[in-house]
Amino acid sequence: MSHGARTRLVTVFVLVAVFSSGLLLGLAADAGLVATPPTEVVMVDAEDDGEDRVPMYQQIGPTPEQSVIIDSIVAEHRERMDSLHAVFRANYDPQFRAIVEETREEIKRVFTPEQAARYDSLTQARDRERAARNMPER
Repeated sequence: MSHGARTRLVTVFVLVAVFSSGLLLGLAADAGLVATPPTEVVMVDAEDDGEDRVPMYQQIGPTPEQSVIIDSIVAEHRERMDSLHAVFRANYDPQFRAIVEETREEIKRVFTPEQAARYDSLTQARDRERAARNMPER
């Protein structure tokens, strides 16, 4: 085998080794990643009440005539969304609530009695805050 062919062969082996080790390292890192628990995602979403945001269409600076038309469009679609939310709450909230309660109970079994009591008080406080904001339970 000539020197040039041997150099190319070694280069290919080195590239394959580097690629393979990168792939394995990436898989190992990916396996170590953990998704955010649903309760944390809901908590973050619940903290954003959206009251301080201005709708995008208002940021464009519509004329008064355009604002009247846009407001009627938004009102019509809000009614449709409210109706859809009502259907969703009626059909899925009981199942969702059951999953949340099962999750909470399983988490409490991991804690000491003192920790479980603290966890209960935190979840109850959060549930009261949600009820006070009249948000549907997620």
